[in-house]
Amino acid sequence: MPAETTLSELRKSRILVVEDDRASRSALTMLLRSTGFDSISAGTVGEALTALAEGPTCLILDLMLPDGNGSTVLAHIRRNNLPIRVALATGAIDWEAMVESSPGRPDAVFQKPLDIRKLTAWLEEHCGGGG
Repeated sequence: MPAETTLSELRKSRILVVEDDRASRSALTMLLRSTGFDSISAGTVGEALTALAEGPTCLILDLMLPDGNGSTVLAHIRRNNLPIRVALATGAIDWEAMVESSPGRPDAVFQKPLDIRKLTAWLEEHCGGGG
């Protein structure tokens, strides 16, 4: 993250957390807020597609969701050229097979359990300050 980026600039970056496990989703959302990000969350593909209207800068996306594959959200973002960076957060070893029919690739992949330091460093670099 550039030295000039301040916490107030990070707050301009809205992060959408898409995770079906309520406890994990809540913990990650609160952690992101405590580090200065504006975070919103969704627990299903349908909720995630609706939440895209709130203008997230970045998306932390689980693939295995109760109403479908998270790659549906990735495909929607890429097909519509939405300016959103996508990081997969998955426990699936075969994540590449799960997104191979998607029109685009994720910008980053983080295996679960998440290394929060690596994830927040990626968010600060690619989503910090909304730019």
